[in-house]
Amino acid sequence: MPVAGLKFAKWALTLGCLLWVAVAEADQSHHFEFLYIDANEGSASGGHAAIKFDRQVFHFQHIEPGLLRLYRNDAAAFEFAYGFQENRNIYGHRIEVSEDFFQVLRDTFSRRLFIQNQQLSLLQALHDDQALVAGLQNLDSAPPIPIKGLGYFLRQYRAAEAFPVEADKPSNNSQALQQLHEAIVNEYGEDFLPAKRQQAWQTLQTLKPELAVNPAEPTDTRFTATNSSFAERYRNQLLNLAALDVLHARLSPLSESLLEIPEATYKLNTEQRTKLQDFRQRLFADLMTLMRSQRSDWGYPLLVGMARLHALDHAVSSGYLSVLDRSRPDSDDPQATIIDNDNLPAALQYSQELFAAASKQLDSPIALDELAYSELELSATALMQLHKPHPDQQSLQLLPLTSTPSRPAAAELLGLPLPTSELADFQNSVTQQIETYQSQLQSLYGYNLLSRNCATEIFRLINQTVAKISSTAEESTSQASQRLLGGYVDEGGLNMIPFIAYDQIERAYRLSTSFQRLPYRERQRQRRYRQMPQWQVDLQESNTLSSRIYQWNEDDEAFLFFTQDQLWPRPLQGGFNLAIAGGQGLYGVFSWPWDDGDNLRKGLKGLVVSLPELLFFNIRKGSFPGLLPKAGLYWPEAF
Repeated sequence: MPVAGLKFAKWALTLGCLLWVAVAEADQSHHFEFLYIDANEGSASGGHAAIKFDRQVFHFQHIEPGLLRLYRNDAAAFEFAYGFQENRNIYGHRIEVSEDFFQVLRDTFSRRLFIQNQQLSLLQALHDDQALVAGLQNLDSAPPIPIKGLGYFLRQYRAAEAFPVEADKPSNNSQALQQLHEAIVNEYGEDFLPAKRQQAWQTLQTLKPELAVNPAEPTDTRFTATNSSFAERYRNQLLNLAALDVLHARLSPLSESLLEIPEATYKLNTEQRTKLQDFRQRLFADLMTLMRSQRSDWGYPLLVGMARLHALDHAVSSGYLSVLDRSRPDSDDPQATIIDNDNLPAALQYSQELFAAASKQLDSPIALDELAYSELELSATALMQLHKPHPDQQSLQLLPLTSTPSRPAAAELLGLPLPTSELADFQNSVTQQIETYQSQLQSLYGYNLLSRNCATEIFRLINQTVAKISSTAEESTSQASQRLLGGYVDEGGLNMIPFIAYDQIERAYRLSTSFQRLPYRERQRQRRYRQMPQWQVDLQESNTLSSRIYQWNEDDEAFLFFTQDQLWPRPLQGGFNLAIAGGQGLYGVFSWPWDDGDNLRKGLKGLVVSLPELLFFNIRKGSFPGLLPKAGLYWPEAF
């Protein structure tokens, strides 16, 4: 696969994760799995550790600025990314435990995830407050702020004290919004919408800057008591005003914010149109109820609901699915994926398969709900991106997708009647709070290669859970672990190394089975053994020049031999790899002016991963970032 198309696999994997929904029954057996992922160049190059509960995998990763963060992924996506795209062996121990302990342990990891996510969100909220108050002090030069959901109707927005006069003009009216407006007036009265907007305006104008973070030091076991941040309250009221202005104007969504494929292949049948119509009626009723909501950010679901109403009406009347664009609108997005024409057929086929899987919801006897319709939007957006014409005829840009409809519009910052001194004092307080909170999080989650890493934190959480449920005060953590798990594994010492931790679990815990999931390249080699003599396959696949399985990609450094297949030739093969890495590094010295040091960095990294091969150790295995997951991988029936 050409280099230009390699990143499509990451886009496809992200799309699959967004579409996956765990609606199937959980596994009835009560065990968890400790996973050891062996080394390869790239992230977690020394190996990685994770813990799996049913279809959820929890694992810790190092993030900037030097924190160890807990992530949760669905098992299919995790194993495909590490076992196939990164071409790593995945070893696992299955540990049998009681039902009660299984639930408590899984809840411990989930709770840590939610607590840490909240704390990192609070840190981001402080930065948002800092940016907002700086803008309020310099309105003339302040950049606009993005308002999520408003981009389906407007590109720019400036709030005023009353409904804009020009909103009464009949141009660009949406029949769906006209119907909703009339229903609201009939249900709640003529003065309801003006009064609701006046209330939103007054709330905005009377906002006071207050810190959202409780001054108490954060912990990894307790949620932080917070209020909505100043920036969040400000954005919410701007959003509420904008939503009411859109409704008052009965605006149709912008043409570029709606997607449709008017092709016979995708034409809706009568039953599908009826199902969309039924969903539309339920959405309409929900929007009527929303107008009485007490939530502070009711403007966002109102905007998305109104845009969906218009799209659903268009789909029912035209017979072709029309959905909100769920991609990020920024064409300069650094996460955008560029694929060339050679890769378009594979990309299109994959997106068609995902869309077909999501479209089954329209043929199901079960009523279409919000989650199913969201999956339909996502898969349709992916497919319709590939149907868009690309004028240069050389490449196509695939924009990253969003988990919720959040197309933003730029809203002009609106000044508040606050004294300059109050804004300045708040800015100083926020700056100080950011420094304090960052330091506290660093103490709590600071990454350390030897004492706090992906392996040590798993055992630390397991042992903390065990200690909390000791049967008696006299029972030590070690004794309780013996009872609950069959043994005890300390988080310190050499257990901080993932493969040693894996071996220690085998000796200590009560296992029902152990397993190995072969990486992609080895699976392909095993398949080729059935087609030709083994010696011929081994010879052909021993190096990157003659390999029929591996193709070099920009994620890998230059190398010649695969040293993971045989032990004894490894030092000799490693010598060749070391020489090639040195050559790439030397070339990088001269190519620095036009490749920004890329070849030099890769050459140096190649030296690092080749040196262990001289001592019979293997790290590099080659990667396959261009692989695509099967379209059904993230649907319940695939498990």
